Amino acid sequence: MLPSINSYSILYTLFAWFLGVCYGFVLLSSAAGHFSDVKLFEIGESLRYKLQSTVLLNEKDLTAKNVGFFIDGEVVVDVIWENDNQKVLRIQLKSPQLHIRSRKAPSPDGFKAHTSKLDDVVNKPFLIVWKDGRVEKLLLPKGETLSLLNFKKGIASLFQFQLVDGPNSETDASGKCNVTYSSVSPTKFLKTKTECDSQGLPYTRNLDKILGIEVNSLRRAEYELDSTSTHIESINSQDSHLVILSAKEDLGTHVETLQSLIFIEKRRTETFSESSLEEVIDTISKKSGIIFTQETLLTEKELVQPEDVISFPKQVDNLRNHLKPEYFGTLKPAKVFLDLVNSARSATAADIAKALSSKKNKQIIEQLYDVLGYIQTTECHEAVLKKLHFDKEENINSVERYLWSLSFSSKPNPEIVKGLLKKFSKDINIPEKVKETLILTIASMAQKLSKLSPVSSNLKIIRDVEETILANLEYAKGEEKFMYFRALKNLKSPTTVPILLNYIRNGTSKEGVLSWKALQSFDATLWNEEVLTAAKKTFFQLDRRHDSSSRTFAADILLATKPSDDLLKDMLEFLLTRDPVYEIKQYIFQKIKLIADGNSDFKERVQRLIKSNRKLNNYSGMSPRGLSIALTRRFLTSESSNGSLVTVQEMKSGIVKRGTIDLVMEKGNMASQLLSLGIFSGGLHSFISSDNDAGGEEAADESATAGIELTVMGTQIRPFVFFNGQGELMGHVWSGTASEKTPAFQVLALLQDNLEHIRLSNGFIAKVDFRGATSFDLSGKIEISLWNRNAEGLVQKSAGIVTTGSTSIDTMFVKSQVEFTASIETKLDLQTDIDFSSNIHLCMRLTQPDALFRHNIFKVERIPGSKHKMRISKYKKYSVPGTTYSINKKNNEMCSAIFG
Repeated sequence: MLPSINSYSILYTLFAWFLGVCYGFVLLSSAAGHFSDVKLFEIGESLRYKLQSTVLLNEKDLTAKNVGFFIDGEVVVDVIWENDNQKVLRIQLKSPQLHIRSRKAPSPDGFKAHTSKLDDVVNKPFLIVWKDGRVEKLLLPKGETLSLLNFKKGIASLFQFQLVDGPNSETDASGKCNVTYSSVSPTKFLKTKTECDSQGLPYTRNLDKILGIEVNSLRRAEYELDSTSTHIESINSQDSHLVILSAKEDLGTHVETLQSLIFIEKRRTETFSESSLEEVIDTISKKSGIIFTQETLLTEKELVQPEDVISFPKQVDNLRNHLKPEYFGTLKPAKVFLDLVNSARSATAADIAKALSSKKNKQIIEQLYDVLGYIQTTECHEAVLKKLHFDKEENINSVERYLWSLSFSSKPNPEIVKGLLKKFSKDINIPEKVKETLILTIASMAQKLSKLSPVSSNLKIIRDVEETILANLEYAKGEEKFMYFRALKNLKSPTTVPILLNYIRNGTSKEGVLSWKALQSFDATLWNEEVLTAAKKTFFQLDRRHDSSSRTFAADILLATKPSDDLLKDMLEFLLTRDPVYEIKQYIFQKIKLIADGNSDFKERVQRLIKSNRKLNNYSGMSPRGLSIALTRRFLTSESSNGSLVTVQEMKSGIVKRGTIDLVMEKGNMASQLLSLGIFSGGLHSFISSDNDAGGEEAADESATAGIELTVMGTQIRPFVFFNGQGELMGHVWSGTASEKTPAFQVLALLQDNLEHIRLSNGFIAKVDFRGATSFDLSGKIEISLWNRNAEGLVQKSAGIVTTGSTSIDTMFVKSQVEFTASIETKLDLQTDIDFSSNIHLCMRLTQPDALFRHNIFKVERIPGSKHKMRISKYKKYSVPGTTYSINKKNNEMCSAIFG
């Protein structure tokens, strides 16, 4: 039986579909060497295309109005020579015309043509040597402007493609990229580029990823051949680059490019018959009078001189009044700090010396050293050392400010580290405070250097730093050793772990505390089985008696390493022991509760272990005596990240023996400690209470001492000791010198320092510059009354924080930029009231006042040599309500007892 007409139709349709698919497979999936299967770029052809290349810049909100420009014109491709599939294409960019955004331009595009330097530039044909879809050589006319040459590289990159589905690796105007080709139809295919490396362009990145930026890029181009596969019908290329602040993803910029070639017509052109490539290029050069230079498709950064350059001394003059000490903790100095860092990075040694020598700058000299520590050039460092003598007592504050700034920078200079290490080893007249700050700075810079560049010369410097610290640690006596333990904390070297463990086993009580403190700051991957075994012995005192702080540090490490059920059970049962240092039991109880509140799996395990033990599963077992606390409270909640205040207070005799308030940023599985304020004291129980809970672990005649320790972005700085000995303490009590709020630590610091250059597929380069600064002030006061037997203390952290971000395209014929500024002034107050007239009552209040967050956006477009300038501005502000953080029930009861 013959098939029906409908059956024939179905069979024909299936056959046609199968034929089309197979055709597409042959065209787009043939071997790379089989470009002969298609007849692209036949010798003697002249192909004319309509060109349009667009750049648009915007804020993260892509619905907002953007700025940008496009260039249109024609591209003529002449196939003038061929030999063994190798072809020479002569490409001419004709009549390029700039179009810019304008409020007077017609809708909906909003662009209009505008005169520019592009109209008058020298514009000659260029050559590409093309074989099987690869641009083997690019020959550009000598003497043309870099802006035009980069644009031509973007055009040349369009002619690099493959007809094979699958992955590849290519280098073009976007950089060195991973490329994937995929068929869309028998005549269309898609080219997608990922992980493009902008090699050879300057960059700066924060070592801490949470303080960095994220660049989300999409690069794709669609190619369409004509139905007979004899020429390219169209190429449509698109780039999209969204740059966001990692810690706050609603702050960001966006750049998009669109580039298209649309076929107009095909004609005939002249050809050359030379036998070799070298001969034909030589002939073309002589005939046209063009001198060609061979280059890669990689675009190059233009050295654009900024307009209205202000020298560093002049910039300091302009901004001096904003840097006064009384403004610390506010936005004024934070904003100008960014301007001064930018100016100082291009300053000469003479400029820096002039600013440091000016008598007008005497009041802000320490702020200038804050700025100069971030420059990290050898020239700047040498200029500073000529003015700043480390061995003079009157320079202590300025020296420390400069060294702190060096240590906070995310871009340490190895030559500066080497010079500072030499100064530490050779200069014997350095005051003790400076000496400690110097070795802490060297250790911090070496640790950051180890993350940045593992080259052999840097590894030697890092090794020399470690050897110097360990040698001094070995030969130092008594309290002289302590600074080197703190230096090891900043260095965070894996090879120092066994040495620290040895001091824990055999050193003094204080050496054990400092060793555990250093180990706790190391990456958790360095807490091997030996460290965990030592932590168990220290916490449970299986080998010797340890200081209570050593035991709590050891417990912190054990609890941070996902302890087994057996270990967790032992730590819970520890709450039932008769350990005389009862505050440790309270500390462990609070720390386990803190972890359980943030981890449901851990909480389930704890509850299961408690319920299985009758002695634990009751009010008495779960209510250990003591005032120690461990808690976390959110101060920032957003879609991209969270900010937490983590407070740990290890108490003794009713006062804080060791306390910390940590500001922690969290994103996904990442956490970054931005700032840690540590409070320490010792030997004060005789002033407060006759109850001795020390259990013999500390000497009865322990010297009275108190102070604070700061760790800023992973770098510990020298402790600030308020008093050392009963004599100094009583002097403060009777004179009232501590009863007025006094600054303990003031600094200007860079929080973010990110510079990227993104090569765009159409030949332009986008400069991405995101930076953030803080003006920080830590102040405090304390009033002690021995008559009324009470004390009041206040620790206040104030910060003005500003973040700026910009993405710009800067060429000789057009400049476009989008930028934002975000700022906030914030405070955190820790007020402590102690009543020791009868029973000890301790009330802590942690408060954060109201704040105002401002977010301003600016979009600017200019044409050099023209009056044209368009600016779009947007201003936003949000109120951030203040809060009083709840401590715990016991603290509330204490506050009620004191204040009624």
